[in-house]
Formats: sequence, structure tokens, C-alpha cells
Amino acid sequence: MRVTIVLDTGAFFPPDEGQTYIEVGYFETPGASDIEVFEDGKSAKSSFQRKLGKGNQIIEVEHLERDGVTVKQPVKPSNSYERDILKKDDLYDAGIPMFKTAEYDCILRFNSGDVKSADVRPRRFTEHHLSNDSPTGNDKTTRPIANVIHVDYNLADGETLRLRGRGGDVWSSSLVSSGTKTVVVRLLTDHSLNPAYHKRALDHKVQHYYLPNSDPPPMDGPRGGG
Repeated sequence: MRVTIVLDTGAFFPPDEGQTYIEVGYFETPGASDIEVFEDGKSAKSSFQRKLGKGNQIIEVEHLERDGVTVKQPVKPSNSYERDILKKDDLYDAGIPMFKTAEYDCILRFNSGDVKSADVRPRRFTEHHLSNDSPTGNDKTTRPIANVIHVDYNLADGETLRLRGRGGDVWSSSLVSSGTKTVVVRLLTDHSLNPAYHKRALDHKVQHYYLPNSDPPPMDGPRGGG
């Protein structure tokens, strides 16, 4: 079974040397669910926890061997991911902000999977005053960047993919209907979260920040700065 986790946004924290996983800061959406699941192109009816959770909790994304215990490692970022993801220096010429990791509702920890870019196109960002959020009148259009990130898995018979938080599984492939060949797990976003990603969760060094013109694209990769 092939499973693809689709991230429409997220702050991809630069990994430490030798780190075998990728961590992604995420915020809950205002809606009733943070997750959409499709089995062979049809909306899944399985019951599962639909909110990612708050409190800066870690959600482990794990591809388990047949024994149900051993986690496949490491995660494998593709060249397209490293090239296409939005970097902070695409927006900031000086005073590049650092991630404030404690601000995120949760942190997704991808221990395995093939990470790839998708929906690669330029994006327009508007500049805003840090003090009162009003537009400065300036804007920037980026190079072509990934507006979506895919993390792909091929599950052999008996293997499991799960998103596991402190309260248990948020979602698991064990919920998938028998005979399903492809599954898409989409982690949702909302344009109202733009200020959370681009103002609140960044340690700004200058007196302005940038907002995308719609839902926030994934930001920063292995070489994108802290």
C-alpha cells in the first residue's frame, strides 16, 4: 500500500548534524478537523482523532516493521525538497529570524519517508509593520517554491504507518479499509494561521515581517537557517 502524507504548510526545522528525522512545526486549524484522509481517491469514513493537539506536543510519524515495534529510519529528503522549499532568506535580506519552536501547537517528527516538493510556483508576500501589523506598501514575489510537501511511504504487508501523539494514535494505516492500494493523509491549514507562522513563531530581528497572499507555504529546509 502506498501512503502519502501531504503538508500544505509547516515550519521545517533545520536538523542537527547526524539527525535521522525531520521536525515540522504545525498549528491546529480553526475547524473541526486538522486531517483529511482519502482511500483510493475516496474520502475515508474510518473513525480517528481529527485534531493534531496543542501544548507543543511531539507527534511521532513512524513507519513500523511487521513486528509493530521497530521504526524504519531515516527520513529521506529529496533534492527537490531541499531546492524548492521556501527559505527565510528568500524574504529577508538581513536580520533573518529564527524559529521559536515552543510557539507551535505541535511538532510532527518524521522518522522515515521520502520527502518531496509539489505545486512548485512563485508566491507573493506582503510586508507588514511588526508594531501594528499594518502593510508597509512593499511586497516580494519569490522564486518558484514548493507550496506543498509530500512524504511518501510504501507499506509492505504487515507494516504500519502511524501518527502518534501523547494521547495515542492520531491516525494509523491500521484503520484503512482492506484492499486499499493508495492512501492520502492531508494535514490541513487555513489562511487565518498566516500570522501564527510568519509573525508569532519567528524571532524577528527587524521591524517588519512578511505574509503570504493565501495559505502559508511550507518554510525552510535543511539549509534554510534556524
